[in-house]
Amino acid sequence: MNLTDIHEKLVGNWSGTNLLRLSWVDPPDYNSSTNLSVVPVAKAKFLSFSYTWSHEDVAQEGLLIVGYDNKLAQATAGYIDSWHMSGKVMPFTGTINDQGVIDLLGSYEAPPGPDWGWRIVIKPSDGALQMLMYNIPPDGEEDLAVDAKYKRLP
Repeated sequence: MNLTDIHEKLVGNWSGTNLLRLSWVDPPDYNSSTNLSVVPVAKAKFLSFSYTWSHEDVAQEGLLIVGYDNKLAQATAGYIDSWHMSGKVMPFTGTINDQGVIDLLGSYEAPPGPDWGWRIVIKPSDGALQMLMYNIPPDGEEDLAVDAKYKRLP
């Protein structure tokens, strides 16, 4: 598979709703509107996912750059977000299946304890796209952190 094989399912402008789940606070859910732009970059060797959302009426933004190594059959990515992280780019590796579902796994430091995982799953379907993000504590049980649901803009 080449990354260009899934361009049709992903490339474009999208709008929808963003659910941020903070399981440790009450109430845990924050909803906001979200916009997403997916464009091929670097001669279509990568896809750029640039999105906006908000938390407590404060605008936020994020960027995910995804590539695919055909020889290794492995997706790679770099992720940044104005709310979710510090000034470090989080690296990811993962897969892209034949339906265009991108499944990425990275990790971040959580001193003084061990690193935590962060998983991003992007699921395209006819005229829709869902971006899910999971926080993964050291015990390994995933906890939904973000559920963004988009519809393609004309």
